[in-house]
Amino acid sequence: MKKLAWRFSLSYVVCLIAIVVFYFRFQTESVVLWPHQENFEHPRIYTDLREGGFSTAEFMESDNALAINATLNSGIYHPHAGVEFRLLKGVEALSLQGLDFSNIDSVFITFRSNADVALVFYTVDPKVSKVGDVLTLRPVRLDVPATRHYTEHRLPLSLARTSKIWFDIHGVEPDSLLYLDRVVQVAVETGKGALLGLPTEIEIQKLELLGKNRLTRCLCLVILILVTGIYLWGILKIYGKSSTSRKNAREHRLGKHKA
Repeated sequence: MKKLAWRFSLSYVVCLIAIVVFYFRFQTESVVLWPHQENFEHPRIYTDLREGGFSTAEFMESDNALAINATLNSGIYHPHAGVEFRLLKGVEALSLQGLDFSNIDSVFITFRSNADVALVFYTVDPKVSKVGDVLTLRPVRLDVPATRHYTEHRLPLSLARTSKIWFDIHGVEPDSLLYLDRVVQVAVETGKGALLGLPTEIEIQKLELLGKNRLTRCLCLVILILVTGIYLWGILKIYGKSSTSRKNAREHRLGKHKA
């Protein structure tokens, strides 16, 4: 009985180790925007032209980096330029569905630039956004400080905010909502320190969104409860049977003694 219980306990420990390894291997959810992934469209030029501005940008892709050269020009209140990553393809891009980034809690970016940059998540605001009108999408902005050399930054999305300009343009009362469960596209644009008429050079080596994988958490918890339940049931069976055997043997000896 003891040998069987030992084997059962060893099997339980092995299962626990397997669950722990699986959890730490798949506990994070990752969405890689650069280097380019086949499930997304290629990055595109992104400027304030569609808002009536005159800023320009161009970029070049290589195996090592995405190089962006942006020049800001006056014409609107907030001139900007950069590159955008569309998350939906074809007809889906015209919908107001977007991808669910509610599990994403941080941004990982490796880049260098001669001025600060901003990551902008364009999300669907159910009260304002309209099909096919990108200007009605809610821009959720996260500022990233400049670095002259390639540097890794990991920034929490809790720091992201919607620009006050957007609220003013659409006559909406300012709030702290982000709607990250409906992200249509992500842009990297010029930020603080970018000067009018002078080129801003940005080189991106990696752009990745990270978060907790809730499915993995739930799966591991269910398996842990199931395995623990089976283990406890087995142990009780083993020692319960052993106890019953000892009791029967004792009663048998007592019966012989009385006889």
